[in-house]
Amino acid sequence: MREPSEAEGIGSLLRGVIGDLGVEKKMAQAQAVLSWPEVAGPALAARSQALRVHHAHLEVAVPSAVWRTQLSFVKDDLVRRINERIGSPTIKSIRLVSKP
Repeated sequence: MREPSEAEGIGSLLRGVIGDLGVEKKMAQAQAVLSWPEVAGPALAARSQALRVHHAHLEVAVPSAVWRTQLSFVKDDLVRRINERIGSPTIKSIRLVSKP
């Protein structure tokens, strides 16, 4: 059996501290917003922006009804990919809003 590396030990300690502080949910939500460009891909990310997570819904701003329609076809897949990327089922759906 191998000994855990120092980085693994620090990672484990950090996860424990985050859990003790009760900020796991907020961190997962922030990761969901920050992962949007990678998950959406260059074409969608160039025309949309993840704004925030509100009650497990990722709010994404889009510039037009055309892009709202385009994203509506792939919302479920994007939710799945975001949750896989952040490692938890934090996002339940994507809510599309007009880009400010």
